[in-house]
Amino acid sequence: MKLGLITFASLMIFGSVARAEFVDDPAPTAELKPFFTDGCTGFVDGPPGRSKLWHHCCFEHDLRYWFGGQESDMDFADRELRACVKDVAGSGWAKVIYKGVRVGHSSPIKSKTHWSWGWTPSRRKSPLTRTEVEMVEMELRALDLEPAYVDGFITKYLRK
Repeated sequence: MKLGLITFASLMIFGSVARAEFVDDPAPTAELKPFFTDGCTGFVDGPPGRSKLWHHCCFEHDLRYWFGGQESDMDFADRELRACVKDVAGSGWAKVIYKGVRVGHSSPIKSKTHWSWGWTPSRRKSPLTRTEVEMVEMELRALDLEPAYVDGFITKYLRK
């Protein structure tokens, strides 16, 4: 009886592990939706008189949120947004934008450009697979962006 119970428990444990590994891989039909940006979602792209001052910071942040990954990747993207805004507008604006983004993570109302919004079906916060990285790189290179910018973005966010 004990051997049967141990065998059953072992199968349940190892079965759970196998399922967890499978869930981390995207479904074979996973697609990456076309990228778009709305600038600084729910916030201004710059102060009065300089209405696009930190738009490029929000663009990069939206681009990074598009394909997602694990939570540490999201944290890194948020810190990079803060650093970018600080460089062009100072620490006051950087703190406001950073805190707004961080509060947004816990909001039950999600914007169209929430973490990993580009995947269909949606994926959870987990590391990108090799196939997903290849798909993201291909889509990035197809965007109407300067090749040097794309190369730098890939180095910064996909080949850390």
